[in-house]
Amino acid sequence: MSSAAPPSRSIAFLALVATMAMWGSNGPVAKMLLPTFGPISMTWLRWFLVMVLAAPFAWRERVAVRAVAREHWRSIVVFTLLGGVPQSVIVFVGLDHSSAIHLGLLNSAIPVMILVLGALFFGHRMLGREIAGITISAFGVTVILFQGSLAALLMLDIGRGDLIMLSGMLLWSFYTLRLNHRPTQVSIVTFLFLVAAAGLPITLPLFVRDLLVHGLPRPDMADIAGLVYMSAVPTIISTFTYAFAIERVGPAQAGVFIHTVPLFACLFAAVLAGEALHPYHAAGFLLVAGGAWISCQRPAPVLSSAPATAK
Repeated sequence: MSSAAPPSRSIAFLALVATMAMWGSNGPVAKMLLPTFGPISMTWLRWFLVMVLAAPFAWRERVAVRAVAREHWRSIVVFTLLGGVPQSVIVFVGLDHSSAIHLGLLNSAIPVMILVLGALFFGHRMLGREIAGITISAFGVTVILFQGSLAALLMLDIGRGDLIMLSGMLLWSFYTLRLNHRPTQVSIVTFLFLVAAAGLPITLPLFVRDLLVHGLPRPDMADIAGLVYMSAVPTIISTFTYAFAIERVGPAQAGVFIHTVPLFACLFAAVLAGEALHPYHAAGFLLVAGGAWISCQRPAPVLSSAPATAK
């Protein structure tokens, strides 16, 4: 019997690879924009553009939008806090004190968080193959993070920025686990419009204070292009591909692919920021990709980590 994944799952895995590439580009682009905008203004303006870009979709679904806003506003606020503007502010404040490569590397904590939080709060089981794959991938990330040096590992010193980013990733893990329970009366891009519309007022005081303290940003055309890219590609388009994949393979297997974000983050950092790649990067990449592959060699059912009460 062949162990190849069914076509729908194979397409979902391809969508996950594309999603991780988009997310991998997010950190390097954001790091390049931080000197111009700062983390708070950059995040607020990015999500404002997201709302603008998603508005035509929301307008076509305006009847459903009103119903969701009226009947599910509490759920929208929860999604906003876990994966919208406030969560993005936390991540980019951390990035301002760290590096784009570290942001990509630390994303690999998310699959572990998803599995643990899923077991604690959502009744999900952790399959042996998923645990093994995550362990292998995490080892690969460790090789990259500490540059293949045992001495560096023994002298572990996590910076303030890394801890702040990890707290944002904890929120994103809850967001991933809840995404299958979003209001389905609207499309995913209209849902993103609602998340942006809810998050912008919540963070408006932070944005105004940032402008009063630091003044208006003075972007050039490259800065504006970068902000539009962050709004359209790693935010809107990746939301489509990530939700598409989660619906077909489940949050646990989708989360495992986050281990490949460091690969793309390093590649984009090398291209955009001129950072050098080393042999330990290659070793880490092989372990990361191998772990993701092992975790996903399971045809059907749709959810790899089904609730423990499921029959």
